[in-house]
Amino acid sequence: MLDALILWLDQVRSTVFWLCAIGLVTVDLGAVAVVMATRSRALVNRWTGPVLAANLFLLGAGLGVPVAALAAKLVANSLAPVLSAPAATSSKAAQPDPPSAPASEQLPSPPAAP
Repeated sequence: MLDALILWLDQVRSTVFWLCAIGLVTVDLGAVAVVMATRSRALVNRWTGPVLAANLFLLGAGLGVPVAALAAKLVANSLAPVLSAPAATSSKAAQPDPPSAPASEQLPSPPAAP
């Protein structure tokens, strides 16, 4: 089960990073194209805040999600041996104990002290 989680975290980490990188480039290229086409200072003043907010969101998600996924992956990797250990001990517990020695082979009890 942890193997599937680790694989999923790797996929999410990579997907989110690349989607955010593509989104960041798209937002910035769109903003530059509109400014170059209109050459309007009022447009730059009006759209600087939203473009900056989009850039900060995409940078935060593009870097934060992969770091959080990596941390979760490290935790899952460190817990994997601990979670698989009870299965190993339970298989030992399921084995029967070896038979005890017959009564004739047992050592005699020591004599009682006076």
